[in-house]
Amino acid sequence: MTEFDVLVLGGSHAGVSAALRVAELGAKVCLIEKGNIGEVGFHRRNTLFMDSRVPILPSVTWDEYKTVLRSETEEYCRSVREKLDAVGVSVVEGEGSLAGPAEISVQKKDGESLLLKGKSVILACGSRARFPATLPHEDGVVISIEEIPQLSALPENVLVIGRGSFASETALGLRKRGCKVFLCCEQKELFPEMDEDFNVEIERQLKEKKIKILAGKKLVSFYKNGAELEITLETGIKFSVHQIIIAEDRLGVEEVAALEGLGIRLGEHQKVFVDDGMMTSLPGVYAVGSIAGDLTSDTFSREEGRVAAENALGKKRKLNREWVPQVIRLSPDVAYVGCNMKTAGHQGFHPVEGLFEKDSNVGGDSDFARSMEKYKIVADKRSRLIVGVQMISERSPDWISMFLLLIKKGVTVGNLANSVSPEGAGIEGLCEAARNCSRALKSP
Repeated sequence: MTEFDVLVLGGSHAGVSAALRVAELGAKVCLIEKGNIGEVGFHRRNTLFMDSRVPILPSVTWDEYKTVLRSETEEYCRSVREKLDAVGVSVVEGEGSLAGPAEISVQKKDGESLLLKGKSVILACGSRARFPATLPHEDGVVISIEEIPQLSALPENVLVIGRGSFASETALGLRKRGCKVFLCCEQKELFPEMDEDFNVEIERQLKEKKIKILAGKKLVSFYKNGAELEITLETGIKFSVHQIIIAEDRLGVEEVAALEGLGIRLGEHQKVFVDDGMMTSLPGVYAVGSIAGDLTSDTFSREEGRVAAENALGKKRKLNREWVPQVIRLSPDVAYVGCNMKTAGHQGFHPVEGLFEKDSNVGGDSDFARSMEKYKIVADKRSRLIVGVQMISERSPDWISMFLLLIKKGVTVGNLANSVSPEGAGIEGLCEAARNCSRALKSP
């Protein structure tokens, strides 16, 4: 029996992040994965966005596109494996399962069985799509976002169900590939973590790209009519599509009885309960990624992995979700970090906002050229500290992590409002938002 300081079960974003962090801290770690390390997470986020990695003409066929996807996937998985090898992470390929509070049994592909022992265990084995009773899974008809890479052809008309980054990115990616897209979610806002005015602007820009937004609508029924699916929503809205893609609801662990038998509490839909340090109800066993909740972004998953790794090695660290920068690849990109106007009060702040907007119509493709850049600074009225940032801009990925550092460093609205940026630096919109926030702070 081989012994390690930490065992990590699962090789997607959260698991890889956890293993790398353990190794960085000088401990002995083993990562167990049954498939290609990094592949599931890469596909989930990047399948429809290969054009952001390599030049792809709009005219390429789906088969040609998938050839590029396979090549980029292989390169990504190879780079992840090289990172793990470089820091001394042991990798075991096989089907793993929790055998005890500090043990994982592995069935390797060649039939060999292993029992690995660790002082702590991090479960990062992911989740599965949860299909509603009214929408049972059916190959090629009602599918999850994980199944898109296996499609032989993209649908002419498609209904994407869900909210947040995965649903919105899937809708936009399909639209870019020529599909007619309906995006439906039961909630009124696509992004509950952002303020209402940003949700309105995001919806407006998606609609301009000819994506039909059906927010606050619930699917009542559907039936097959030849090659088409006749959809009925609870408000009486009816339309036809060729495929339905579930992009939100998840099911957690499959080994329900085994985990509960070890004392691990499970919540609704078989998701593992964790505290703010990512530990389960079984001491020494942690859970990260979608196994511990909803489908999370890459940055959330990686941060959960790092938090669990540090706590598994005796450190005391809590996950602060608001301090994890988020980027959604729309057109233009959307990003946010820290508090919004809805959540700042819950953190004990007296929130004041500053907004700035500008038209960024650059010509070109009529569906994807017109957009409005939008910036918001949220500050605390008493301390004048910046406590949150939201932005819609092509510069969002460049700036959002920097603004997290500014928030952590205690930068005030005045600091940003009075800053001088080089011409073309792209930060002027945020400085203008800070100036407007500064005016709001001075008003009675």
